[in-house]
Amino acid sequence: MKLKTKLIAITATCLVSASIFSISATASKNVKDVLSLKTLAKAAMDKETAEHNKLDAMPDQTREEKDAKNLQGIKVKSLGIETRRLQLEADPDDTENFARQLDSAIENWSMGINEFKDAAKRYNDDTYLKKAEESEKMIERFKKGREEYQKNEKTVHQLRIELNIPVN
Repeated sequence: MKLKTKLIAITATCLVSASIFSISATASKNVKDVLSLKTLAKAAMDKETAEHNKLDAMPDQTREEKDAKNLQGIKVKSLGIETRRLQLEADPDDTENFARQLDSAIENWSMGINEFKDAAKRYNDDTYLKKAEESEKMIERFKKGREEYQKNEKTVHQLRIELNIPVN
């Protein structure tokens, strides 16, 4: 009976060790994959920039030149789509652009407030003032989220869910 218990203990220990090893190997592989994806995204962005510069330098006086420029534009657009796909694959939460998106959302809500207040005056309707108040509350939520992000209290993923800011 003791031999059977020892064999079970040794087997369980081996299984736990093997699973820990495989998890750490997978995690290090994922880190390497993310780094390689970021490298690929950087290379794709550099290529896109070069092709875009080439597009800007192309003449478009004759029909053939316009056709060539259109084809180059299509190439640049497809490179841009591929670059963005690689960037989002490397960083699904788009951490690099989050702060800019948050500031843009605050600015857009602020412009909406001014439009609602103008509409309230123009149409003499209090429903527009209520919408302006709701917008002010949204701005406060976004500003609070920005503070939490700057203080590293919440992750980009958490804030994207809470504030309903999609990855573009």
